[in-house]
Amino acid sequence: MSPAVVYPYESQWGDIACNRPLIEEGADPSRFFDWSTDGYPSVEEYLFWSHHVCGLASLRSVLRAWSPEHGRIAMFELVRRAQLHGALTRDGDAVGGLFYRPFVEWIGEDFGIEGTVHPLVEAEGLLEHVRSGGVALASVSPEIRYPERPNARRGGHLVLVHRFDGDRIMLHNPSGVPGTAENAELDLPTFERFFAHRGVTLTPPA
Repeated sequence: MSPAVVYPYESQWGDIACNRPLIEEGADPSRFFDWSTDGYPSVEEYLFWSHHVCGLASLRSVLRAWSPEHGRIAMFELVRRAQLHGALTRDGDAVGGLFYRPFVEWIGEDFGIEGTVHPLVEAEGLLEHVRSGGVALASVSPEIRYPERPNARRGGHLVLVHRFDGDRIMLHNPSGVPGTAENAELDLPTFERFFAHRGVTLTPPA
């Protein structure tokens, strides 16, 4: 693959060290990450929201690459802003979103990032934007963390696709396990098995 922008990896639990123990052993991620450094007011808020911020973790990876001053914004502040703009909603223990249209409006207003919503798109159509220098938040099954296994569904989780050369895709999965979290590589047919034919593409600021 040719040289490209480096997108730092972001785990939705704050540190990649949290991912495998939580996913495969049910471990408490607060054992591995100081949640207060990400602006959470309590461990309870951290444990609640960290299961729902795959899209915001992907966004922060983009912010760190394109706008480092914004990349320092704490995750809980991103949660707050997303709620303020209607991109995330909370009703008790139920979370709605990430809702694409208010998300795109929000990041344009706050960060100057142009986004395009793709409610129904083929994988190659979404990925052509990545080939031309943008990135995509793609809706996939969380089962993509084990691509060698058959999957039962598509969608329900967002990953950041930041490279597309030939039929090789490189992505950050905010809830991946070792080998499928940071800069995970998949071929196009494998990606398509998990892809829900929707997502958002982002274009770097001018």
